[in-house]
Amino acid sequence: MKLEIELNREVLEDIFVTAIEGGSNYWYFLSKDAIKRIRQAVPREVDAVLSTATLKAVYDHGVAVPINDVENEEDIVGWISMETMQERLQDLYNNKDLRWALEAHIERDGDADSADVVFQYLAMGEVVYG
Repeated sequence: MKLEIELNREVLEDIFVTAIEGGSNYWYFLSKDAIKRIRQAVPREVDAVLSTATLKAVYDHGVAVPINDVENEEDIVGWISMETMQERLQDLYNNKDLRWALEAHIERDGDADSADVVFQYLAMGEVVYG
């Protein structure tokens, strides 16, 4: 993926793993539908880890993954897809107040907080929670 800066797959994987495995757990929920979409594209036999399978489903297979609200599990708050990913990452990079989150992962210094900001932007195009 190319923005004004080069963003490689390893950076995206770090963001997905850090956010899905902890950084964003306070607000997001993956529904049965989301998991079904992910696992149809990337079966457990191919990748048993849901966070990396999610990236593979979106990035390699073009799957659009619904992201639900943890407090109201039926409520879809956003989608992560290749269709929106580049634009949303570019918008985040252009946001002088939030660019730090993406830059932290590019510089291999990301954490749960920075991954959460990026993940929210990927799902919703803005930071809503936290």
